[in-house]
Amino acid sequence: MVSKRWLVQVCRHRSCDRGGSAAVLAAFQQHQSPNILVTESDCMGQCSAGPTVKVMPGNTWYCRVTPGDVPRIVEEHLGRGELVRDRLHPRFHPPDNLSNP
Repeated sequence: MVSKRWLVQVCRHRSCDRGGSAAVLAAFQQHQSPNILVTESDCMGQCSAGPTVKVMPGNTWYCRVTPGDVPRIVEEHLGRGELVRDRLHPRFHPPDNLSNP
């Protein structure tokens, strides 16, 4: 079986930066590997919900991410393919649509 490859984008625009996105980016970078590429992005347009993280493939958006959330996202989402539901951005992942991730 071929391992899945992931792209993790961490917003580094002003609002997200004020919310601690530099530390979130650094935490994700500790998990970078041949299967996990971590990049910073400019504004993702979700300033009131930052720090914002987008994971591809799957177009999964996480909001209000802290450095403490990163190991769980890496283990559960990137490791087992399970969404970290309490960090999902409700604008992109409304609670009523979560029965089919």
